[in-house]
Formats: sequence, C-alpha cells, structure tokens
Amino acid sequence: MVTRSVRRRRLRTAGAAGAALVLAAAPSDVVGAETAAPALARMRRHFDRVIAAGTDTYGKDRSGLWLASVDIHRGGLPETADPAVKRTYRQIHSPRGSNLYWDQPAVVAARHVSRLSGDPRPAAAAERYVRDFLARCVSDRNGLFLWGNHIYYDVVEDRIVKFSGGHHEVRPLPCAWDLFWAADPVATERCIRAIGLQHVKDPATGLFCRHADVKAVAPPSGGDASTHPFLEAGGVIVESLAWLHRRTGGADRDLADLALRVARFSYDQRGGRTGLIRNQPGPERRWDYFASTTEAGLWAGCLLRAAERMGDTAYRTMARGAVAAWLTYGFDPVSRRFHGQLNVEDGTPRKPERKDGAGEATIYQPGEFADLWEPLFPTHNYPMCMAEACLALWEQTRDDAFRVAAVRFADLVEAGMPAHGGKGAYADQYGRCIHFLVRAADVLGTPALRGRARRLADEAMGRLWCERAGMFRSHPGEDRCDAVDGIGILFLSLLYLETGTDPDAMGFGW
Repeated sequence: MVTRSVRRRRLRTAGAAGAALVLAAAPSDVVGAETAAPALARMRRHFDRVIAAGTDTYGKDRSGLWLASVDIHRGGLPETADPAVKRTYRQIHSPRGSNLYWDQPAVVAARHVSRLSGDPRPAAAAERYVRDFLARCVSDRNGLFLWGNHIYYDVVEDRIVKFSGGHHEVRPLPCAWDLFWAADPVATERCIRAIGLQHVKDPATGLFCRHADVKAVAPPSGGDASTHPFLEAGGVIVESLAWLHRRTGGADRDLADLALRVARFSYDQRGGRTGLIRNQPGPERRWDYFASTTEAGLWAGCLLRAAERMGDTAYRTMARGAVAAWLTYGFDPVSRRFHGQLNVEDGTPRKPERKDGAGEATIYQPGEFADLWEPLFPTHNYPMCMAEACLALWEQTRDDAFRVAAVRFADLVEAGMPAHGGKGAYADQYGRCIHFLVRAADVLGTPALRGRARRLADEAMGRLWCERAGMFRSHPGEDRCDAVDGIGILFLSLLYLETGTDPDAMGFGW
C-alpha cells in the first residue's frame, strides 16, 4: 500500500529533480517511426477504444462520460487509481472519475477525426459526453460547471466529488466554449456569466480570484487574504467573457467592460522599472507576487484571442507589452535557454524558493530554466504558450524581437530531442512542441521546421502508440491514458501536421 506521505515524497523528489517523469523502460510493443501508420488512422482506432472501453459503465447511472483514466489493454479504469508518478497533486487527475475540463481538447479532436475520416462515431461519442456532462455536472445554484482542479464526477459512486475546498477553477486550459454552446447555449451563457460574477471579487478594479464558490448566488464582496489572482486564471476569465460578448452579438457593454478591467488588473501591477507581469498580484505576497514566469505568455495568448473577438486593441497592447518585457530579461545567452523565473522589480533571474530546505515548494514553481518537457501541474511553467504568443505577435507587429524569440524556442525544441533526455514526454508536451513547430514553419517562412515537427511526431507516436491495444498511452512507461496528460493536445497537433490546416479548436487556444 502506498501511503499519502510516500506519494507526497515521490512528487517532491520528482519536482526537485526538475523531471517529474520517472519512467520505466518503454513497453515492448512500442513501434518505430518507420512502421507508423498515418496519425489520423491511429486516432480513429483510439476513439474506437474509448467508445468501447473508455466510457462510464460503472455504478447504476451509466452514461456517455469518458473515463479520466483508462487501462489501454484491459479497458475501463486502471487497477491503480493513481499513475506511478502523478503529473498533478491532490486529486486533479480525477481518480475513478471523469473530468471534461481536461478532456476538452480530446473531445474537439474527436469531432475533427469524424470530419476527416467520414466516421461519425467519434463525434457522436463526443457530443454524448458533453450532453451527459451538462446533465450531471452543472451547479444548480449558480450554473458554474462542476469541473477543473477541485471537482470531478466519480463514475463508480455516481456523484460529484469536491476536494481541497471544492472550488470552481479554470486554469491552465482555455475553454472550448463553442463545444458547449452547440449542446446548450443557455447553460453555457449562464456558466460564463457566473464566472464573471463569482470569480471577480471587485468589479470596479477587476480584482479576481482563481477560485469561485459553486454554491454562491450573490456576488462576492471585495477580496481578502484568500484571494489569489493567478495570471493564468485571469487570462482564461478574460477570454471567456470576450467569447460570450462576441457570441451574443457584441452589444453587452457590461461584459466588455468587465473583461477589460480584469485584464488591466494584472497589467497595471507590473514592475515599474521592468514592465514584467507578476504571476499573482494579490494581497498575499508569496513567491509569485515577486516573480514573473512564462505564464505571461499564456496570459498574453488569451488576451490576443480576446482582442480578435472584441475588436479592442487595448488587449493587444497589453499582450505585446507583457511579452516584450519578458523577452527583454528572460533569455540567458550563455546557456541559450529561457529563465524559469524573473524578479519583477529588476528583471534578474530568480532562484526557485524552497521550504525548510526540503524542496517541497519547487512543485509549485518553475525551476532555474523554463523546461519544455516538465509535465508537473501546477508549476507555472508554460514555455510553449510563450512561444505561441511570440509567433502571434510577430505576425501582427513584425517586431523582430518576437521573431528572434520564436526562432530560439524552435532551436530549444530541436536541442531537446529526443524528448526529456530520451525518456519520452507526456502527450501535452509533445503536442505543444509539434503545434508550435508546424505553425512556426508557416509564420517564419522556414519549411525546415515542419521536418522537425515530423521527427518529433514520429517520436511521439513511437513512444505513445500501442499497436496491440489499438490506443495511445498518454505518457511513456505505463499502459494507461489519463485525460490530464493532454492526449487531445497531441491529437490536434498531429492533425495540424498531417492536414496542413490548424484544426478549429472551438475556442480552445494555444
């Protein structure tokens, strides 16, 4: 029996080493790139397996919910609820459960697999998943979706599980709101308006919190010591409000004004000398008040998509300022890498803080350098989101600083192959690097980057595809597929590479 203290020690050890992947040798049925079938055919087989053995057949209330963890050989839930090394802490991976928040990219990918293959079954399974989610996982008090990092649905006991406060939280993934609007526009609008109501503690200033109460009806009153305005959560809130503003005709000035105030709350508290964005400009001055990380790129990406939806250049100006400031200080010319953290006040590199010398705090913050292959959530380490923001800003501004940074990120991917020192990577990390390389090939006019993407895709399929099971694993070393590992992010990237067209992510952004 693995005790809680042993699990915690394993996670600390992995985080302190800067390599949460403690992987066994690759299973013997892994195939090489030279025998790889087209990615689309493999994804179609994967979804066949999800339909047959990866949905809710437990308890009395059997549904179309997809399992958050699947044993790729036996089907159904794995015998061990937790992976050998957890990518997340607490119960974020939704043991014995389902969590559509983390499955959104896979659901979007299933729709594209149906469109491209002519097989309607993956899309039908995806639509049933969303429909059954909305029937079971929406707060009857305020309409917030019951998902994310503190809530999931237990398929064995047919009930909502709340842990670590049971808060509503949306980070780090932007939401594929089009997906839910197609199924139930009323429930979708109600949820997004509740996000604006319950997450924003002070509408006048835009002060927001990463957490919201799924039972609250009245709006919160101001903030307190428990208010944590995490930058990534703010970006998702802004983008969500902007999405609804556009979707409902663009006439709701309250939505537009609130989105802008939430964005400005984070931007206005940047470093006076450096312009660096704080990871958390809240009342509790922890490490993330003083630090800026590549999370600024995730936030900027959300604002750039908000700018497209709102037609408001203020978002683009803030995104450009945030990324430009980070690039000014973030690159180390000696190591040719980007720093993991910067001191907001002077732009110098910031060492990870530790608690009592044990390394415990390192699981919550980046290491010395931004690590393309680190899978741990939450470490506020999002180098490929920063890379994608640089590409978008180069397209829009032709400011050479963004082009140079994008080239440097592409070189880092190349230098990091094979992934994670040859151990292999999680689906999420493979997918984000592949997507960036394919996009960069077009945006930078460098076709050779597409070749890098192909080599990395071959590696990803060789590491993660299991021919005997007819299914992808989500990380090397274990024959399981976990939603939190981002298999859908890999699928969308492989479709981009294979078709030459970036799939419509239905609101989900890179």
